[in-house]
Amino acid sequence: MAEASTATIETRLATAEDLPALEANETEKTRGLSKSYLEMQESGGYYVVVGLVDGEIAGRVILDTRDDDDTPLVPEMKLLWVYPRARRKGLGAAMTQHLEELARELGYDEVFLGVTPDNPAAIPMYIGMDYTPTGEHRSAINMSVVDGEGVGTDDPIEAIYRKSLRLR
Repeated sequence: MAEASTATIETRLATAEDLPALEANETEKTRGLSKSYLEMQESGGYYVVVGLVDGEIAGRVILDTRDDDDTPLVPEMKLLWVYPRARRKGLGAAMTQHLEELARELGYDEVFLGVTPDNPAAIPMYIGMDYTPTGEHRSAINMSVVDGEGVGTDDPIEAIYRKSLRLR
């Protein structure tokens, strides 16, 4: 019989002190993005949530509430990435729940996200957390596709999902 994981999972907003740990896990294609994410957070409307396993940063996700590109997807969850060593521990769900609570606190009634069909781990997690496909799609360069070991695609097509934050 396998023993249950006893990892301690925590989530919180990222701080400037987290930059070295975030940068240490960037890939060649994402080099420098952690710094830009934290700079956007300082400007407002952009929130970087980090997930920790046993006190060590092991993932991040972003809540973008800016309406600077005429997108109807506000707020939008972006760039969920759980580092390979921390997968299958519930960290992605914990970071998503933290992000949803933040969106509620900011007064939003729903959250949107885009996910590519070549992300088989994310889609069941989102559906299990009550995200539903809207039937809409968009063409977008989604850096979550190139995080980690994946090579990503030059022009991925994302299915748009939404979740009501009114229902609990």
